[in-house]
Amino acid sequence: MALRHNGVKRSGLPRAATSLPSSARSEGAEWIRTFRRRSNALTRRQIGSIDRSIGGVTVSIVDENGNEVFNGKEGEICCVGPNVMRGYHNNKEATDEVFSVAPDGAQRMFHTGDLGRRDDDGFIRVTGRLKEQYKLENGKYIIPTPIEEAIGMSRFISQAVLCGAYRPFNVVLLVPEWPAIRPSLGVDDSVLEDELVNDERVNQLIDAEIISSCSNLKKFEIPQDWAFVAPFTAANNMLTPKMSIRRHKVIHTYGDIVSHMYGDDPIITEAADPKGSKEHAGENEQVA
Repeated sequence: MALRHNGVKRSGLPRAATSLPSSARSEGAEWIRTFRRRSNALTRRQIGSIDRSIGGVTVSIVDENGNEVFNGKEGEICCVGPNVMRGYHNNKEATDEVFSVAPDGAQRMFHTGDLGRRDDDGFIRVTGRLKEQYKLENGKYIIPTPIEEAIGMSRFISQAVLCGAYRPFNVVLLVPEWPAIRPSLGVDDSVLEDELVNDERVNQLIDAEIISSCSNLKKFEIPQDWAFVAPFTAANNMLTPKMSIRRHKVIHTYGDIVSHMYGDDPIITEAADPKGSKEHAGENEQVA
């Protein structure tokens, strides 16, 4: 499979060192972890899962309509039990947003906001956050976190942010790991990063890494283009104090690069920016 580049310049970058978050586990998911006897936990556990639900707590994986899904299918992790709060203090509106009627039609069910799936043995895996989910132009839903983590497993890629909401396909913004890329290609420190970002060997290397990293993903999930950007740090406000990537901040900051990867006409880009459109209109009036 060949990745598209659309002539996007791989802009010069400082060296990156920060890694992608390793998981998307939230406090909500932690509430429903199993705390069993040590002997049982050691013999009955699965790497990558948050274990099974604690005794007395009912965990449901539900679709967007609140209906339970089959094992192995992705949905929102919800729970019912004595561990669940009664609600937010003096905030009925916020409470109503996170509670609904459980599938049994009787109990109050808490929505954690986490996406996940449960296997036939009852082990639950968190796959992302509901708020991060978006839809492609063709109606397919995308959960970016597992795709970003798959790409971030490459030793040549430090950070990744997937984009594609209401677009025909996904693209990805990448922060390269230059200390790994240079020796792999036999390039010393005398070659500037501005030169490396446009080096065809680098393009081929990253193409191959994305294809390899995404080999187990569905075809519509695989990004069709990529571009290098500067590292996401707390200093540029693209990382939270917990070192989580501020996805919307990154996409907004590099909106022009994202638009270029989709081949947007400059007029379309300006139309999406009211301020830019007004300035452009003002220039036209002056010329006239």
